[in-house]
Amino acid sequence: MLDNLSNFPAHFAIAFLACAALLAWRGRRWFAIGAAAVAILAFAPVLPWYLGNDVDAPGSSTPHLEVLVANVYHSNREFDRIKQLVTEEDPDVVGLVEVSERWLRKLKPLRERYPFHFEVPDEHHVGLALYSRLPIAGARTIRIGDSSSPAIAATLATPAGEIEILLVHPTSPVDSAAIRRRNAQIRALAQHVRDAGRPTVLAGDLNVSMWNAGYRPLEEIARLHNARAGQGIGPTWPAIGRVGVPIDHILATPDVSLRGFRLLRSIGSDHRPIAAEFALR
Repeated sequence: MLDNLSNFPAHFAIAFLACAALLAWRGRRWFAIGAAAVAILAFAPVLPWYLGNDVDAPGSSTPHLEVLVANVYHSNREFDRIKQLVTEEDPDVVGLVEVSERWLRKLKPLRERYPFHFEVPDEHHVGLALYSRLPIAGARTIRIGDSSSPAIAATLATPAGEIEILLVHPTSPVDSAAIRRRNAQIRALAQHVRDAGRPTVLAGDLNVSMWNAGYRPLEEIARLHNARAGQGIGPTWPAIGRVGVPIDHILATPDVSLRGFRLLRSIGSDHRPIAAEFALR
């Protein structure tokens, strides 16, 4: 429980600000100051995500490609909403999480729209599907560490060169054992990226926010940077306005540029889809 609470610093900051306002109104000055100080401490790790920008340096002519990532939710039956969103956004690469055999039957138009695809359906919330307008090679399923959770790895042929695409969905942190598995999976993913030594885009529902200790290997081992940088926290779960936490991510190695992070509209899932642009630097 304490581990999961670390994903909610912005919520704690708002709660303590509300307490500070109430205490000030009741004339409890020092308690109000204390509550405000705690709110500032809680918001400290959130603020940097709103600073700076994600725009490439002037003069950059590298063509950027768009990737759209969505956890469609295994039990979701509003199939047309994700198809309509993909049609409107028209991304170059689409990564979907929690796809089942039924979902793939309903997503048949995506196969026609995207000639290159690799699908790994599953009935236990770990199904994945990757669709691309550009050629992909070596598409395969890899296992994350010692777990049975699959990930999709494929090599995307871009105009500037090859980029490895990883579509992932580590274990949901429903209890302490699951949290340990998730952290081990994320560390294994980070090690995989570092050992490969290739330009890489890693995307999916990681079931962890940027403030959780489980996220750190992605930065410290794989040196991945997040498309959210300078764009705000972009909460994706639960899909209720902007009250959620950012656990769906698009990340890349330093040799891949990321820009234009966007939080997209709801598709009937418990997660909001996200999109960003990427290119070899």
